Amino acid sequence: MAVKDPTLDRKIIAAATDEFLDAGFQGASLRQIAKRANLSTGALYTRYKSKDDLFCSIIKDLLSDISHEFEPMRQTYMEAQKSHDLNTILAAIRQEEKIYQQILLNHYDQCILFFCKSDGSSVQAQLEQFMTYKAKETVAYLNTISQKELNANAIEMLMFEQFYCYRTLLQKNLKKEDALSCLELVELFHEAGWRELLEQHLE
Repeated sequence: MAVKDPTLDRKIIAAATDEFLDAGFQGASLRQIAKRANLSTGALYTRYKSKDDLFCSIIKDLLSDISHEFEPMRQTYMEAQKSHDLNTILAAIRQEEKIYQQILLNHYDQCILFFCKSDGSSVQAQLEQFMTYKAKETVAYLNTISQKELNANAIEMLMFEQFYCYRTLLQKNLKKEDALSCLELVELFHEAGWRELLEQHLE
């Protein structure tokens, strides 16, 4: 891979982002990306070894922020677990939802690519792994605080439904501010559901 010229690479990333947003990973082509960037296809290959490599480059900051932002949440949830207090646990859930909102604000186009336009790319597997991991992690966490037997399949279904809700929102191509407003309302609905569920399972 050639030494990257930051100015040129910003131009390529901008062109590729527009192409992937319009056509999705499967429908996009390096030829069309090169045309948008006013470059030769060969110039792209000197910097990115494949279309998948370019797609991954676009969303790498999003994935980095997801990892960086959610790691401290482990400690927050552990503290909430020890408290065994409903409001403390719900506060942790709200804190996580605020992280989703901030990530949406900071990486709106990349979120659309990750959740809605990644089919056929290596990122698709990362998305599926992330969703599965979060669902199983939620079930495991609730089992540690529940005083009654949980329906693990139902909890996993609820988690996947929440993810698909985010995907549906992003597919609407709303302005960032409108998407955030919708997300806040949806999260109020989800929080009410978690409150009801936790009230039934906590002493």
